[in-house]
Amino acid sequence: MSRMGELVKTDPNMADSELTPEYLLDNVWVVGSPEDVANQLRHIYEEVGGFGVLLVNGHEWQPKEDFVKSMTLLKQEVMPMLSDLV
Repeated sequence: MSRMGELVKTDPNMADSELTPEYLLDNVWVVGSPEDVANQLRHIYEEVGGFGVLLVNGHEWQPKEDFVKSMTLLKQEVMPMLSDLV
């Protein structure tokens, strides 16, 4: 297992075969509708006691329109839902 795989396991004793797309979707990735993403980010914020920066790692570079749509939704819909988190 790569070091990255070890970083995403919720239990260090998990078998590598358990690192499926479904597992990543449920436990690692922040994806979904604007409401889903806002709720996931709020949960993370509360769980870790806040954070100063949101780093976005997007892989929708092609087609470019998908990447632009994703970033636009983040800016115009998700972030306003989180404006109370300072």
